[in-house]
Amino acid sequence: MPRRLLLYPLYLHIGALFLGLFVLFGCVLLTLGYQTTLAQSRQQAQQQFALQRQLLSQTLERHYQPIQLSLGLMQQSNLTTARTLSQRLASLPQLQQLLVSNPSVCAVYMGYQNGDFFLLRSLTPQARQALKEPPPEEATLLVQSLDQPTSAHPEAVFLFYDDQLRLLERRYQPEYRFDARQRPWYQAANQQSGIAISAPYFFFTTQEVGTTLSLSADEGVLGADLSMSQLSELMARMALPPTGQMALFDQAGNLMAGSRPLPEAARHRLLSLSEYEGSIFPHLSLSDALTGNSEQRLDLVDEQGHGWTGVLSRLAVKTAQSGTLYLAMLQTEESLYGPALSQARHNLLISALVMLLMLPSVWWLARRTARPLIDLTREADAIRRFDFNDRPLKTSRIKEIADLTRAMVRMKHTIGNFRSIGQALHGEHHFPLLLTRILQESSNLVKAQGVLLYLAQPVGQTTGRGLWQGQELAQLPPLPAELPPEGLVAQDEASWQQQFAELGPYPGALWLVTEALTNRRNEPIATLLLLLPQASEQEQQAKLGLIRALCGSIAAALDTQRLLEEQKQLLESLIQLIANAIDAKSPYTGGHCQRVPVLTKWLAQAACDQQEGPFARFNLNADEQEALHIACWLHDCGKVTTPEFVVDKATKLETLYDRIHEVRMRFEVLKREAHIRQLEAALPADRAEAIRQAMAPVWQQLDEEYAFVAQCNQGGEFMAPEKLEKLSAIAQRRWWRTLDDRLGLSHEELSRKQATPAAELPCQEPLLSDRPEHCIARPPTEQLAEDNPWGFKVKVPQYLYNRGELYNLGIARGTLSEEERYKINEHMIQTIKMLTTLPFPRHLQAVPEIAGGHHEKLDGTGYPKRLNEDELSLPARMMAIADVFEALTASDRPYKEGKSLNQALGIMARMVQDRHLDGPLFRLFVESGLPQRYARQYLTAAQQDEPVTASLLADIPT
Repeated sequence: MPRRLLLYPLYLHIGALFLGLFVLFGCVLLTLGYQTTLAQSRQQAQQQFALQRQLLSQTLERHYQPIQLSLGLMQQSNLTTARTLSQRLASLPQLQQLLVSNPSVCAVYMGYQNGDFFLLRSLTPQARQALKEPPPEEATLLVQSLDQPTSAHPEAVFLFYDDQLRLLERRYQPEYRFDARQRPWYQAANQQSGIAISAPYFFFTTQEVGTTLSLSADEGVLGADLSMSQLSELMARMALPPTGQMALFDQAGNLMAGSRPLPEAARHRLLSLSEYEGSIFPHLSLSDALTGNSEQRLDLVDEQGHGWTGVLSRLAVKTAQSGTLYLAMLQTEESLYGPALSQARHNLLISALVMLLMLPSVWWLARRTARPLIDLTREADAIRRFDFNDRPLKTSRIKEIADLTRAMVRMKHTIGNFRSIGQALHGEHHFPLLLTRILQESSNLVKAQGVLLYLAQPVGQTTGRGLWQGQELAQLPPLPAELPPEGLVAQDEASWQQQFAELGPYPGALWLVTEALTNRRNEPIATLLLLLPQASEQEQQAKLGLIRALCGSIAAALDTQRLLEEQKQLLESLIQLIANAIDAKSPYTGGHCQRVPVLTKWLAQAACDQQEGPFARFNLNADEQEALHIACWLHDCGKVTTPEFVVDKATKLETLYDRIHEVRMRFEVLKREAHIRQLEAALPADRAEAIRQAMAPVWQQLDEEYAFVAQCNQGGEFMAPEKLEKLSAIAQRRWWRTLDDRLGLSHEELSRKQATPAAELPCQEPLLSDRPEHCIARPPTEQLAEDNPWGFKVKVPQYLYNRGELYNLGIARGTLSEEERYKINEHMIQTIKMLTTLPFPRHLQAVPEIAGGHHEKLDGTGYPKRLNEDELSLPARMMAIADVFEALTASDRPYKEGKSLNQALGIMARMVQDRHLDGPLFRLFVESGLPQRYARQYLTAAQQDEPVTASLLADIPT
């Protein structure tokens, strides 16, 4: 890998530049004399060595760097995973491009893990000579493919191509044997990450000396061969002193190239430095020479006793086996040193003194020149960190630096403005305010005279907004029928009168900018028109670029807000759809789901308006108000699962029909049976009067007993024990049944009746009874475990329904049995179950808790989770008060009349004392006048009595 460059401050570079100039000036002074000329020649020789070393290093880097990049790109190509020769031949264009763009590469190949080998070689003269049979004359490329089939004989083939990759000849090479997995370049690539460079060696096919660059791939190793012959030719052409010599070798002492012709033996094997005849390098001791730093001085003596001096440099390129490459450059001391050495040293000392005297001035000037650039670097780094704080920048008298400073300041302000605009647009959640913000930010960004925004589809009642001379327009002028093309268009007076006359008189020369805003589906969502004052074309084009850059943020913000508004409207419609469906399901609960939200919102707003007391710090932001709104509308959504005949049950015996008619029928039967008995015992007509007198007491008693049963069927506040005893006595009356009561029944009812044996007909039956078939078993799906995931703590009745006649007529309060009351209350369980399954966004996570808590009580005896005071949120307590008040005052219930204000508030006051409702909230509810406000809007005139506030709140905590 190439060595990482060391970085130095700019003032050091400037100082080094000035010092270099002073050195050059000193060298010019040294040339005034003969001795100075000799000293300069020595310096030039040293510089020439450095130049040759740099040239050779750059040559090696030019050899390696493009190849490394190409191998890295090939690592992602299909060649690395190709299985067959046809698949590998598909990569020939890419491989050919690598050879063409890197002339020093003689072959590029891929060795696979299964032993396959695929190579593309340029047919150089050396490559042509290495082949046993000459290739076609037009051939410029050779493909060497070796496949390892399941048999023990691999299949080898040579393919010859021309420059257009046309196949010229296919040769099968059964004697070609080669296992890439055993080659050093293959093993080196697998033992390290990145590019591996092999030590120089003789290539397998052409027997040229070179190195291999290899890189591990998915299913093998990629490789590229580089010939070292070009380095020898380059070193031979380098301009060296007459006595100068150069040699390139590795850490093992293997000779790679040299400035003198190599011996003939170098064509057949690698030579060591000791075999480099005719040069000074056999006298070089590697054990001493290779222990130094990256560059060190060499001093040698040849057989004639002549001294040689030079440098040994460690090149940046390293090989996998032999390590670092070294370059040695030597020349005789006689060519460098001479009689004039003492005079050269004298002149050099004078130059050094001059440079030392000028060093402080150079240092000061370099620091002063570089300081503005240092500040600009810090400012650019701050911008990279999105730090747009204002910091003063050093000014400079250098025009380019001053222009760069001004450009940096403008860029910082532009990026900062765009960042602020983006944050402002995406942080605004109210659509009308968003439109106003878009107009203001657009106008401020380009100093527009007017900004008009037309929405493609209205959002609510909003079709767009306009801003003219800093003031928002009360009415947006109509969008011009024919819009000019997007970009800058001059707006003359005639165009103004045709399109924008409603804005006012023509203000002078203006430019109109039209930009269409689209969403992520490339659908038009708005049109933005800006009227810009007259300015230079360069400035207008700059503003146009800012506008187009801003339009992306505006379109994203508009599209996002439109989607949010549409989703909110859809959610609101669905919520009201569910609530209206619940109210429409039963005419007796109509309006309940609509009135409870009104009351709850009024109470919440009253709490927010309090400046002192327990609700002084209570406040609801927009998200919390939305959560409360949704919870109010969905607080009874579980009622969609409650049977309608249970919700609408008006009498105790009513199921799908009122069974009092059946009971009445039985009384009729008893009356007729009594009549029949009397008729049977009657004598002729002269005894009729006596019969009627005998029947009258029986009929009267039956009428009275039926009236009592009918009275029991109507829900009341309390069923006294003596009434239950009388009801049981009446039930004991018997009547004769002569028909089979199992005929014409549904399968379900018949299965319940078969639990008991059928009676032999005719048989007597009690007037009223609780029979086994009246009890409907609760299915497993209706069971509720104690450790249920919702935390419900309710007593589940044994039966789903109990339709026993005595059981229902004996209901102590109201018309609902325990099973039916559970079914009614079960809507809270279903509400919580339904709402917890909905993926509410983060700001609406409290909806299930608020909607499902309005039947809980502060003392922990509520329904369905038995939450206590600490576990109930304030919005849930508010909804509980609204729900109870609405239920007490509703006049559309079939089993009761609506309470007046005083009656309802009195009951609620007792519920507060029993710790069923929140006391401070109830006090706020009464003192804020919400009951009277609700009564004027929803209650009848008879219910609107004036509450006695003092007595109601006497025992209510503050």
